[in-house]
Amino acid sequence: MNEEVDVVICSGYSPGARVLRAAVREAGKREKIRMVTVAPALAQLPKAVEDMESLKKRCVVVVDGCEGFCGLQTLAQFGVPRAGELKINQYAMYSESGVQLEADKIVKLVQEARSKCAKA
Repeated sequence: MNEEVDVVICSGYSPGARVLRAAVREAGKREKIRMVTVAPALAQLPKAVEDMESLKKRCVVVVDGCEGFCGLQTLAQFGVPRAGELKINQYAMYSESGVQLEADKIVKLVQEARSKCAKA
């Protein structure tokens, strides 16, 4: 079974957040995932809040780009359980090598979560 895993991420604009988003897109080329950003739900946009609530019944991991842990905090705020979590390295600037390194970590996280969710 290759169940889609929702990857919840922060929505920042720092170089690290740019690496994070690119790494999730790269991981999506290797694994069946759906990227979910937290900013729309935090802004209380109705469709985004509904989407965040729907995550309670799905296989979810969170990947944060800094110590603010906005992805993790948003899942907690909405009561969404997670099958795994990761904080990527801090990046002062965007780089393809950083994207590849973090994509590898995200792929591993997704694979572990998928296995965990299948057993639940």
